[in-house]
Amino acid sequence: MAIQKAAFPHSRVTEESYRNVMNAYPYDSSLDWVIESPDGEFAACCLIWFDEVNKVGLLEPVGADPKFWRMGLGSSVCKLALNALRDKGATTAVVVCTSPKTHAFYKSIGFEPFAETRSFHRVKF
Repeated sequence: MAIQKAAFPHSRVTEESYRNVMNAYPYDSSLDWVIESPDGEFAACCLIWFDEVNKVGLLEPVGADPKFWRMGLGSSVCKLALNALRDKGATTAVVVCTSPKTHAFYKSIGFEPFAETRSFHRVKF
């Protein structure tokens, strides 16, 4: 849980909610990856949700402890997870990112823009 809190300080994920995730379909522990620092601290993480029917994996969440930023660990953990996804028979991987800061990161590991979500709201009824 320390990596979750470090990478996503505003996250509401708890140990109990993560256990619930791990017990939910289609969670697959072989697609839940972390990289540890030399002293055993979790430095980066990546979880892939695999749709076996469509052979598509969704990277969610991907994060790194800010202490370990700019060391290539985020891209390394993603590449490890993507290799495991390929070994399971996936042909496509997707990521949903809304922050322009993350666009360059995902492009650097081979992702290309595919679709864009537009949000609309109505103020007056």
